[in-house]
Amino acid sequence: MANTPIVPSEVAFRNGMVCLERRNFKDLIALFQQAIDLERQEGAKNPKMKYVSYLGLALTLMNGKSEEGQKLCQQAVKREFFDPDLYCNLGIVYLRNRLKAQAFEAFQKGLNLKAGHARILEELEKYDRRGEPFLSFLPRGHYLNRLLGRVRYRLRHLFSGATAQQT
Repeated sequence: MANTPIVPSEVAFRNGMVCLERRNFKDLIALFQQAIDLERQEGAKNPKMKYVSYLGLALTLMNGKSEEGQKLCQQAVKREFFDPDLYCNLGIVYLRNRLKAQAFEAFQKGLNLKAGHARILEELEKYDRRGEPFLSFLPRGHYLNRLLGRVRYRLRHLFSGATAQQT
């Protein structure tokens, strides 16, 4: 069985993934854009949606809130609705654009496709830390809820540190 050569667009994409892991956002956009351009040069009519999705993610990570990044991720999910990685990217972009409900919906769709998807579970764990407001009859952002929430947080960490030292 002969080894099939890796095409240049895939090499650029893999280099982009390495930059993403290292959080080197400076080169990230250029590498994902290069992967799309090289794939077109290789004769593909449409780029792979994973390239488009990761370009959208890169734009959002580099620029913060990004409408263009959101549109690219949405386009990728519409075309390849069976890839949980694309839903993960879309969820991250939605979170960066402060669209929390849509983000969790995207994460849920990704988990429906692949139940134990590590990146999605990792993202959900990051954002699923808030408890109930201290005074439930007041809005979460009310001064008293914020103040009492900070006190509760500090007390929990104070006591959890004390119990950890005793064991």
